[in-house]
Amino acid sequence: MEQIKLKKRETIIKNTIIHIFLSYMFLYLEYAFRHHLSPLSSTFISKSVYLFGLPAVIFIVTIFLVWHFNRQALSFYTISIFFVLFKVIEGLVIDFNKIILIGLFCYIIVSYFLYQLLADYFSRAFVTPNYNQSDLFDPLLKKIDVIVQINEKKINGCLTNWDEEGCFIKMEGEQHFDGVIKVIINFKDRDFQQLGEVVAHSRDFSGVGIKFYPSSKELNVFNWTEFIELVNELGFQAERLR
Repeated sequence: MEQIKLKKRETIIKNTIIHIFLSYMFLYLEYAFRHHLSPLSSTFISKSVYLFGLPAVIFIVTIFLVWHFNRQALSFYTISIFFVLFKVIEGLVIDFNKIILIGLFCYIIVSYFLYQLLADYFSRAFVTPNYNQSDLFDPLLKKIDVIVQINEKKINGCLTNWDEEGCFIKMEGEQHFDGVIKVIINFKDRDFQQLGEVVAHSRDFSGVGIKFYPSSKELNVFNWTEFIELVNELGFQAERLR
């Protein structure tokens, strides 16, 4: 799958990074609490470089991948969480403590729901191009043409992925633009129009992810919600375009 770059990072990305950092702190404080050590003592801080060197590397790599929206981020996030679980459970087997057990239970709940939110975000159409550079775009199984309008400039392209919140568009050649744009789709003799913003782009700038703004229905203009309803009724699926 084509790797992309985010132009705008959602809250879930930032919250995940904070959670990974707090995971390291949880592991650090759990060890200090279990061994009756002060987490701020110089002796323990110097010793922690040896004790927590490996998890620090794992967490730093995970933060890097999440921030850059790499497709391996979910896997490394899972590895980070399971590493924390393994080390804390290992400590509980040696020296059982109810406070640590309650803290671990809360940690598992937060980590699980954050994983679900992150996985859901990774599956959104506006950050999932649904094509590789080796794919042939002409002809596709079904090509849905799109016009991207920025002020008075119009750029031709085609849809490669879509859902209720946005879409990904493959354009003709390298294009550089951001901010608010209008997406116009002529489909089944109807013009569907919707305003949105660029939140991601492919590394070669030939594709963009658009997240649409909410809009109410107008009398003479079909919007994105009506387009989604129509393609769903007709049985069109983004996965079958390739």
